[in-house]
Amino acid sequence: MEVDSLKEKLAKFISVLTVVPIVAFFVITILYINFNKQFENTWWYIYSIFFLTLLPLSAYPLQYILPKYKNAGRRGERKLAFILAVIGYFVGIVFSFVLKAPIIVQKIFAAYVTSGGVLALINKFIKFKASGHACGISGPITLLYHFLGSSVLWLYLILPIVFWARISLNRHSFKELITGTFVGIFSTIISLGFFKLF
Repeated sequence: MEVDSLKEKLAKFISVLTVVPIVAFFVITILYINFNKQFENTWWYIYSIFFLTLLPLSAYPLQYILPKYKNAGRRGERKLAFILAVIGYFVGIVFSFVLKAPIIVQKIFAAYVTSGGVLALINKFIKFKASGHACGISGPITLLYHFLGSSVLWLYLILPIVFWARISLNRHSFKELITGTFVGIFSTIISLGFFKLF
């Protein structure tokens, strides 16, 4: 019984640590540390963190304030997080082009918008619950690979740990996790390919 409790706590900890906005924070920070000149100034780093991390994460405290979501449990929490993520991604990418953000910032937003969009389409129209956690790990690692090369490929080893946590908590099946993983990888590749056309 104690082992099961410890296993569940560990799985929950891994799930919280690998939620999409937190992973976004680490990825943006890694890119900023390595390519701070390409960001042009700290403002674009803060801009990216706000729309990809802070805005989506605000869903968790807001759930306790907004009457519509207050008693909706985990489902309401997920829905609100999804809504705020979509707003963050959409507003973030639109203004990154309108305000002529550095290419690195535009690429970051394009990768998140494309991955999130494809994932939403699969979940909504195919009615298949592809894993946002898996997508939110594999896509950003692919983005890091684009900028930093093969030195970051070992980060894909995080995926089996995420798979274990999500399956242990009965949140996803192996197929849903694999689908989320491939959505993250290929959507990011497609979004980055867009920049080669122009």
